[in-house]
Amino acid sequence: RVESPAKVNLSLEVLEKREDGYHEVRTLLQKIGLSDSLFFSPIKGKRVILATEHPDLPRGKRNLVSRAAESFMEKWGRREGLLIRIEKRIPLGAGLGGGSSNAAVTLKALNQLLGAGLSQKTLMRMGATIGADVPFFLFDGDAIGTGIGEKLRPVELPPLWYVLIYPNFEVSTRWAYQNFVLTNKRSRFNLRRLPKTPEEFSAVLRNDLEEVVSKKYPQVGTMKEILLSAGAQGASMTGSGPTVFGIFSQERDASEARERIEEKVRRRSWMVFLAKSIHA
Repeated sequence: RVESPAKVNLSLEVLEKREDGYHEVRTLLQKIGLSDSLFFSPIKGKRVILATEHPDLPRGKRNLVSRAAESFMEKWGRREGLLIRIEKRIPLGAGLGGGSSNAAVTLKALNQLLGAGLSQKTLMRMGATIGADVPFFLFDGDAIGTGIGEKLRPVELPPLWYVLIYPNFEVSTRWAYQNFVLTNKRSRFNLRRLPKTPEEFSAVLRNDLEEVVSKKYPQVGTMKEILLSAGAQGASMTGSGPTVFGIFSQERDASEARERIEEKVRRRSWMVFLAKSIHA
């Protein structure tokens, strides 16, 4: 059993559109304790079989776990039969990087399980061909991501508690970037002065995609208001949304806020999570 954590983008700046159609970004990333579980079992034959009880999980090559396993076998030059079972807790299409995390965990687990001995750098290069967020989940600790998010620089962030609200619908990353309009506004995110305490974080929380997503989905603004009124020291959308997180310095405050928010949003059937930052 291997845990596969989610991530949050504490800051996400969209800098420019590249010739390949992707956008250059600068983002501050942290892994959190909300996670999926993956189970790897060798089986006879040469096939990789994916098993899950989640009805909406993509199958075949659309699934990043399948692509990661295929990519690994190709690089390693050998094929082994494998059953991969996924227990999903991270919502799909939520801006939390669940699929990318699953792919990264698959690369790491196969490297260990099959004794392939590939380096972290090799795995990260392989991960970048599967998805822009995959290298971060192969990287130790918090990071600033540039390029399309795959070029990583380590940073040290203070421990944080998160309350996250997922409004039970998906947002397409491609749609969010396609509808984003670049402007010449200056960056407010100073990489040389990162926050040392949770209280200082409200100054750096920023997501350039939030405006375009909240125009179509006003729930994003509502979720932010709910988190701030529950005592969050700052709140922002993560990734291309629609999940919104609030940050807290103490577990007790976060836990109480989660309970109040769950009560408030019960009728809407939104999901509310409590998670701590993890620095592995």
